[in-house]
Amino acid sequence: MSFAALVTASTLRLPKAQAVTQAASANAFLATYSDPNHPGGKRTIKLLGDISGDYSLAQVYGGGGVGEPKEYVLPAVILGNRAIIIDFTPKGGPRDFTGVLENDGSIKFLRDGNRWPRIDV
Repeated sequence: MSFAALVTASTLRLPKAQAVTQAASANAFLATYSDPNHPGGKRTIKLLGDISGDYSLAQVYGGGGVGEPKEYVLPAVILGNRAIIIDFTPKGGPRDFTGVLENDGSIKFLRDGNRWPRIDV
């Protein structure tokens, strides 16, 4: 079962009005970021539209940085406006890489302390 399917299967669907509120809080993560660990690369987070409870399914479109593929897509789950969990297995990384949104709009990853600064595109 895929990462997104596991999250969707483990939660219940919300009424449309409540789902819209949840999506609005997930919007805090929707942006383009840089990654100091891969200079020159970008990561853009987009919602897939599937919302279950406090979970919003998303994808991270990235690539182009030093030491990484030109392009890739990673599945992710956004937990309200608090955290994002990214599945890096398509790039050979961990399945559950958790980041939190900082006051400056960057994402700080708990496992390694790396930060993705938000960039204007």
